Amino acid sequence: MYSNCKKNCGKYFPSKEEIKRRLHQCVMDKIKQKLKGAFKGEEEEDQSFDRELEEEPVRIGGGGTGGGVSFSEESGEEPRRKPRFADEPSDQPVPERKERKPRFADEDDGGGGGGVRFDTSSPSIEKKKSKAKKGKGVTLMVPEGEGEKPKPGGVKGKDKKSVQAPTADIKKKISKCKEEKSIILDLSKSDIAVLPGNIKEVSFIEELYLYGNRVSTLPPEVGNLKKLRKLALNENMLTDLPNELKQCVSLSVLDLRHNKLREVPPVVCELASLQTLYLRFNKIVSVNPAIGNLRNLTSLILRENKIRDLPSTIGSLTRLTALDVSHNHLESLPDEIANCSQLSFLQLQHNDLTELPVAIGNLKSLKRLGLQYNQLSELPPSLCSCTELNEIGLESNTLTSLPDQLFGSVTKMSNIQLSRNSFTSFPISDPSHLVSVNSLMIEHNHITKVPLGIFSQATELTQLSLRDNQITTLPLDFGTWVTLTELNLGTNQLSSIPEEIQELTRLEILVLANNTIRTLPKGISALRNLKELDLEGNKLEYLATEISYLRELTKLNVQSNRITNLPRGLGLLVNLKHLSAGENNLLEIPAEIGTLENLEELYLNDNPNLQFLPYELALCKRLALMSVEGCPLSRLPPHVVDGGPSAIIQHLKFQGPYRGLR
Repeated sequence: MYSNCKKNCGKYFPSKEEIKRRLHQCVMDKIKQKLKGAFKGEEEEDQSFDRELEEEPVRIGGGGTGGGVSFSEESGEEPRRKPRFADEPSDQPVPERKERKPRFADEDDGGGGGGVRFDTSSPSIEKKKSKAKKGKGVTLMVPEGEGEKPKPGGVKGKDKKSVQAPTADIKKKISKCKEEKSIILDLSKSDIAVLPGNIKEVSFIEELYLYGNRVSTLPPEVGNLKKLRKLALNENMLTDLPNELKQCVSLSVLDLRHNKLREVPPVVCELASLQTLYLRFNKIVSVNPAIGNLRNLTSLILRENKIRDLPSTIGSLTRLTALDVSHNHLESLPDEIANCSQLSFLQLQHNDLTELPVAIGNLKSLKRLGLQYNQLSELPPSLCSCTELNEIGLESNTLTSLPDQLFGSVTKMSNIQLSRNSFTSFPISDPSHLVSVNSLMIEHNHITKVPLGIFSQATELTQLSLRDNQITTLPLDFGTWVTLTELNLGTNQLSSIPEEIQELTRLEILVLANNTIRTLPKGISALRNLKELDLEGNKLEYLATEISYLRELTKLNVQSNRITNLPRGLGLLVNLKHLSAGENNLLEIPAEIGTLENLEELYLNDNPNLQFLPYELALCKRLALMSVEGCPLSRLPPHVVDGGPSAIIQHLKFQGPYRGLR
């Protein structure tokens, strides 16, 4: 570089400043010339390099630690050094600059010196395809392959150096395990790309954990682990398994979650001792029929793949107790699944099932059945024979009715989820079918009325949601729903609420949003345990003073009504944290709001006639979120409103009678 500079810039330099200027210009010209070819089509990258060069000029006399060039002002010599790996010692001190840690411990990133660094390891570097790489200064023209992340699928050639350090560490761990005769070897999250062959030296281990690495294949030596019982290979890059794995005759738990498998590896179907097999989150399209050979299998997890059908041999897994095939593309189930007589946990949700086999009724041990998010329009009556069921998910199908005796035969059901179906009438007709139910969700259907007396025997029912239906009136025995703590009747067509609501004294959450309610019943004052009341989107013109008796209320939502004034008794709701009163016709806010010491959120937005806020609002010390957009607050300057709740509170403090408040 020095000779080139002499040739291009002149033989003698009048001063140090002139040297710096001309050398910098020379370097800039050559860099631009080389970059023009190396980075053709990458204009943005060219611009970023130019900017960095202009911001940080060439340093003369400053030592660089990378495999590049630095000039000595006194000697004028040009020391050449090869790029070194991160684990090689440096023969030069690094003044006032720490070496930048590479992306991987075994990877060289070109050093950490400042200024401009050229790789001089090859005289014909301009003939090679090269990359630009940025360090703390500017690093240019890194030869192809250097500094790259080791690629999955094995390590070859020069890439072996990039994994040399971690491989040595892994070998040490294996040797230590051998010395200590430990039956557990944990190599998880060790950045392993290739498992060393000396794994065969620990043939006595019973548990091997390799999860969270970059392993794409296993060495055949893994077959020497004859006593291995648990093998965790999850979160790797496996596409297959070696045939030698079948020699692990004691293997009972195999975890292959989060890999890149496109099928169940054939060797897995030869592991006769296998009891638990995890294959979640791969790319499996079909299941090998040979899986029926795993007669000792009790848990098979295949969720989150791309499976379209199950082989009939699944029926050979007579010891299976848990089968999870959810989040796939199943269109049907084989009849042979009925032979899995010990099955108690069956997850089929998020598939494309249009029907269930009649033989499913033979699963007498079934306790949990997930069928939600399918395309089922009906259920087979034989399902009533699964009398041990205590949980069934039917949400998001196209069901219009249920088998008559489904919930009559299945008496252990505590949670029933029937939301997002196509029911036009109440799906349960017999009150005795709800005796043991404590949660009933029938949201997003087309139900128009609730049958009289349907909850007369529901002594355990605490949660009821009929949200988003077409209910116009509530039954006369509404007041007998006394066990409820949560009631959601939102998004229906209710114009009034019966006075009998006063009997529901255990209510803690009441949702009546998005109806056409004009007034609240006086009996609402009896709900002394109520914590949340949602009245959004109705036609209320005023808020009854009875609301002030709800002393436990923490959340009150009267957004999007026609309310002109809030009751002064609002100040008695000392536990209130959230108040939404936006999109109304409010004329003023009562001064009593200042007594709400626990108020944290206040929404008053889009009240076109609200011009003033009470000075007492400054007393709400915990107020953190307030919305007043769309309100013509003439008393508040625009910049105060834009400043948010803290600015408004401060303004009210200094302008009103509470100006001395701290």
